[in-house]
Amino acid sequence: MKDISVALRASLVGAAIFCCLSKPGHAEVFTAPAASPPPQTQQNPQTQSNAVAPLTAPSLKSGEEPGEPPVSWNDTYIGYRYGNDFHYPGVHDKVVQNIGYLTTTGGFKFGSYAFNVDYLVSNAANPEAGGPSSGGAQEVYSVGRVELSAGKILGKPVAFGIIRDVGLTGGFEFGAKNDAYAERARMLVFGPTIEFALPRGFLNLTAGFRTESNHNGITGVDVHFNTAWHIESSWLIPFRAGPVPFIFRGFASVTGPKGKDGFGVETETEFLTRVSLLADLGSFAGHPRAVYAGVGYEYWHHMYGSPTSETVGTITSAPMLMAEIHF
Repeated sequence: MKDISVALRASLVGAAIFCCLSKPGHAEVFTAPAASPPPQTQQNPQTQSNAVAPLTAPSLKSGEEPGEPPVSWNDTYIGYRYGNDFHYPGVHDKVVQNIGYLTTTGGFKFGSYAFNVDYLVSNAANPEAGGPSSGGAQEVYSVGRVELSAGKILGKPVAFGIIRDVGLTGGFEFGAKNDAYAERARMLVFGPTIEFALPRGFLNLTAGFRTESNHNGITGVDVHFNTAWHIESSWLIPFRAGPVPFIFRGFASVTGPKGKDGFGVETETEFLTRVSLLADLGSFAGHPRAVYAGVGYEYWHHMYGSPTSETVGTITSAPMLMAEIHF
């Protein structure tokens, strides 16, 4: 029953956006702000320096300075997540997972981009195709997003009220897993994006459509789902608790019904969110925004669009431990 899009679920070694997950993704998806800095900011030599220096998008990465993000910036990092309460359709037991990921996100002349790859290793509760004696299943899941910014393309602000910028987002999700289901997820996402104006950090919302094809190794069929409506959001909110800098980051994704899955079951609306609260540990060693650690939480309802009435394991509610190194 894993025929459904994994819109925002991920797998390691790769990078993208956004934002935000039927297989909705395990990958962390987010579309970073693409808005150009106001003219007075562009004239500021310090800001110009920040625009090209590595790890220097303060309103995105630390939130210690308010205002628009630079035109060109990049944040590339590797990370690790661990949880022992994951679930999959048809799997009765809790699944322990070690997840490594590689992400790169940034801005360019006409917009922003984000690419992520997760490498997920399960314990024997979610076995390889040969059964529990073969060990736990392994999955690679990649998510990518590119947003074209109206403000950047037109060369002038497209802001009004609580809106900082608008744009158009396109993206993909590719996945493969070596369990009995033998996932071969292929998804495309397309839709308009709104970037909300925040003093620090960012909040984006994309509403559009998602297509998906997949493989069902249990029934031995390839499945081409109906195009479904899709909404995703991503955010990053920096703040301080005493001397400790934190970031609150996450995404949420909702995908509508996509027709019948590989078992002939009508799919349901799927919801996936993942949030994290990470402390900037590098700041205590003189290297701010370089090393983060903290906790996360993932909630997935009607996983892959599988109805809860049809099988067990279609809801995940999993706390996680997390750590990241930013380059």
